[in-house]
Amino acid sequence: MPSSVAFVTLQPTPGYMRLLKESVLQIWKARRAAVREELAKAERVAKTIQEKLDRLDEAFLFERSIDIETYDRHADKLREELTLARIDRHSGQLDALDVEGILAFAERVLPRAADLWVQASLEQRQRFQQLFFPDGISFDGNGFVGTGVTAPAFSYLREIETGIERMVDQTGIEPVTS
Repeated sequence: MPSSVAFVTLQPTPGYMRLLKESVLQIWKARRAAVREELAKAERVAKTIQEKLDRLDEAFLFERSIDIETYDRHADKLREELTLARIDRHSGQLDALDVEGILAFAERVLPRAADLWVQASLEQRQRFQQLFFPDGISFDGNGFVGTGVTAPAFSYLREIETGIERMVDQTGIEPVTS
């Protein structure tokens, strides 16, 4: 298992947490608006089908303008369409997630990753490790080998290579003058 040092490098800054929160809330609100629109459409479709079914009942029961075979054929078709419209309506509803509450929790937990690691039980550490390092971490018996794959939300926290580290020291190298 990694030490608390591994989590220190992954602790997001308050600025990052603010940006993450704003981004998630913006996406969530847009999705919620789209779902509301889909639900309203499904409600309109269901209402239209129910109205057709009611007119069919009136035509058969009160006006006697259609026979039983025609009534059964159309009623079955409309009931099937109504059932499908109701299924669409229910499948389009979002769970009542408290996204703002979840983000507030993340704002409190993520910047304190190293502290939480130190205080956690073995089971909590294993779950915590899985959150931060989904593919695990390699250990060679002396220390951790390389850096584990981190969850996508933490990818920005990796050190930025400036390119200088990969350059050869130029001391003693002189350009050809002739």
